[in-house]
Amino acid sequence: MKKLFTLCLVIFMASSMFAQDLPYLVFEFMKVEDTNGGDYMEIETFWSKIHQQRVADGTIDGWDLWSLTPNGSDQGAQYLTVTLYSSLEKMMTPMSESQIRAYAKKAHNISDKDLDAMMNKTVASRDIATQLYMKEISATINGPEMKVGIYATLDFMKELDENYEKMEESIYKVWHQQAVDAGEKMNWGLVRVILPSGSETYATHITVSMFEDLAQLVNDIESPVDPSDYMGMMAASSGIQTRDLRHRKIAQLIMMVR
Repeated sequence: MKKLFTLCLVIFMASSMFAQDLPYLVFEFMKVEDTNGGDYMEIETFWSKIHQQRVADGTIDGWDLWSLTPNGSDQGAQYLTVTLYSSLEKMMTPMSESQIRAYAKKAHNISDKDLDAMMNKTVASRDIATQLYMKEISATINGPEMKVGIYATLDFMKELDENYEKMEESIYKVWHQQAVDAGEKMNWGLVRVILPSGSETYATHITVSMFEDLAQLVNDIESPVDPSDYMGMMAASSGIQTRDLRHRKIAQLIMMVR
């Protein structure tokens, strides 16, 4: 019993230490008209160099650009940017115009006139359809490192029961960790939406699973539930009652700054 208690304590301490490293994130869903696709990619390439400067001075921990599927003109955003922060304070501190200009000049050695033109082009190239301030609260461990070209599923959840997060942690995370250990996916994470908040919020959480390639993603989508796992199926059924799956998006990583 003493050995079991010690083992549980070690596991708890290790998981607590890992949880402290989970990031704050800003998701910005971009709606881009078909005619602006080329301009938008040019703009994000320009901004990626600025984000590299922000990473270098510790303002942010990283930045990603994902393409989204389905991406029809009447199906919401076509792209998603993700900015990672080490603290809530950093996430909630906006960049001033002077900071943006300083970063841009350092990254591109650009004139004020050309920078003004690029800022105007940025605004015209896309519409920030939705912005979410979030905190990752649970994640699997020991998965492969992220790289450009990987895929992800984003499941938008509406919490229906106060036990929802507990169910994700105690049931679903265990399954996802088994999949990571078996090489069936890269990682899984649970993200809580901080803002916007309130009863009218579309989604309170997002679960994200990442995959090394399209084959791994397809295998995950098509893999049937094992009917012999009766207890697991019962637990999953109970967990489903704690949330409403609003919708799913598939994403592919096309730019990454660390």
